[in-house]
Amino acid sequence: MKSLLLALLTIAVVAAKDAPAWLQDTARQTVRSDYPPKVKAVALLREEHLTVDNEGRRSMTERGVVKILQPGGHPPEAYRTYNPKTGRIRELHAWLLLPSGKEIEYDKKRMLDVALDQQYTYEEGRAKIIQCDGDAPAGSVFAWEVTEEEDTIFTTYPYDFQDEEPVLLARFMLSLPPGWEARGNLFNHPDVAPEISGSNYTWTLRDLPAIEQEEYGPGWHALAPRLAVTYFPGSATKADLRPLKDWPAVSAWMSGFVDPPAAVTASVKAKAAELTASAANNLDRIRAIAKFTQQTNYVEVAMNLTRGGGYTPHPASDVLSRNYGDCKDKSALMRALLKAAGIDSYAVVIFSGDRAYVRQEWPSPMQFNHAIVAVKVGPDTTLPTVADYPGLGRLLIFDPTDPYTPVGDLPEDEQGSLALVIAGDRGDLLRMPLVASTSNRVELQADARMETLGAVSAHLTSQYFGQSGALWRATARDRGEDELKRLLERIYTRRLGGVTLEKIASTDHPAEGRLELAIDLKVREFGQSMGKLLMVRPGALAPDHGYNLPRKPRKLPVKLAARVRHDRIELQLPAGFAVDERPEPVEFKGPYGSYRNSWKISPDRVVFEQFLEIQDVLAPASEYAAIRDFFEKLSAGQYSPVLLTRQ
Repeated sequence: MKSLLLALLTIAVVAAKDAPAWLQDTARQTVRSDYPPKVKAVALLREEHLTVDNEGRRSMTERGVVKILQPGGHPPEAYRTYNPKTGRIRELHAWLLLPSGKEIEYDKKRMLDVALDQQYTYEEGRAKIIQCDGDAPAGSVFAWEVTEEEDTIFTTYPYDFQDEEPVLLARFMLSLPPGWEARGNLFNHPDVAPEISGSNYTWTLRDLPAIEQEEYGPGWHALAPRLAVTYFPGSATKADLRPLKDWPAVSAWMSGFVDPPAAVTASVKAKAAELTASAANNLDRIRAIAKFTQQTNYVEVAMNLTRGGGYTPHPASDVLSRNYGDCKDKSALMRALLKAAGIDSYAVVIFSGDRAYVRQEWPSPMQFNHAIVAVKVGPDTTLPTVADYPGLGRLLIFDPTDPYTPVGDLPEDEQGSLALVIAGDRGDLLRMPLVASTSNRVELQADARMETLGAVSAHLTSQYFGQSGALWRATARDRGEDELKRLLERIYTRRLGGVTLEKIASTDHPAEGRLELAIDLKVREFGQSMGKLLMVRPGALAPDHGYNLPRKPRKLPVKLAARVRHDRIELQLPAGFAVDERPEPVEFKGPYGSYRNSWKISPDRVVFEQFLEIQDVLAPASEYAAIRDFFEKLSAGQYSPVLLTRQ
């Protein structure tokens, strides 16, 4: 109680006037009492009102009311980003209503105005924040109202109806000039038609349950209800205020931003000639230019975002001379170098982080957060990330920002996603290649020798293809062999107990999309002694399937990522021992993947071999028990014991 009183003294002076009527009415709502303990707060109201004038300028008024159910959660806050070059936060007010009936309005001195700069980033964006005090008692109500004004060329707008806490009432209102029209797409929720009165639209959702994410399940973007709005000017008075009615229209609009910076200059032409001097064919030229672009330092400089700056690269010649840029800059640099080498390409915008995020139904540039490249290639180029696209031809998709993914591969979260290939009015939203799981396989050869008391020495050679080696490649390049050794030692110790890594060596083969990792290790207690018997599990030297699915009810779908493994383990028996019992071979196949293993026994050794394939699946929660059963059978097959007896 003392800390609360001290906090209240530092908050502000009690406002002379009462809290606004809309807040008082909302705060009086009855909240159910049976929320689970993990729900710390409930949003009584989430509301935003977007008003657009004839010039496309817009004003957004946001209101939020959160009731604290129990202490321990993250303090609620009023948080609004803005761009000072093209807009401002006109007003920001926040209140705390205590259970005692006391109403407090936060003083402006409590408001923070902070830059959004992050590591490797420079941008103009800022945010204004007022945070509720962390020791506000249960039953308190924190509320805010903020108005932002913005001069922008965008005619699309996203709105999230919910964070993770439950929401009693969520509402989005849109007011347009007379004669304008709007269209809205509601995602992650049954469709709700807006209430329409003239040029005013209102979407309302009620009683949204808390969002509880589960491991191996969809991310928040696939669970939280969100609205995607596009509005159409009756007769735009500004040339850059474009109605984006379909994806070719978005492509044509964005071409004006991304194509001019990819122009070939004398410096770009000279660099392209230098990079490709020894290339024997176009694919060699592409690889040489791609490697150089990947090595260009990543620094994000985001300027004038609401006027299209977020999509406008810096000129390729500037990126070349400065040796740094963000994803769109690196895309422009690579395209310019390719063009100088006689190879055509397109800019591609994509969402990095969730291949299921972008929705076909909403033609908007606001769905993307990353830029990559599509390179035109001939029929002789047959890499896994090449696809034929009607109207655009045969394209090789490549991410010049990812420093660990060679030509012919794509980061896993970009594979199979929808992305916009920017090619004037011929551009469209297209499905990116999904690399076959065999292209991302892991092959392990283990040669191990057991000692009489159960210790084992082993030489392991793993071949990682495609994205399966991304973690090891990044660790070796960025943090060095010592950190790679520490990471591997922790992993093997968790799986095998006392482990000593005596030697590791990594060798990258980017042209083959392959990373080789060789390890010499010792395990102190690999075998379990039982009198004259010694029990060993040869399959323990190979990594397991990686899915830990607990026995509890499942609410969300289960996401399985495609992977393929082939492990061969040769275990030399300790002197004086022979195999007493061996497991039977296992083989099964189902909708989630397949597995088979085999055993070969000779007088001095055991050879265990297994083949595992997991499918790329999003399975409903009703199949959770079957998925658990599949992985339990995998584990049983891999960790089958062999009994040795002393002769």
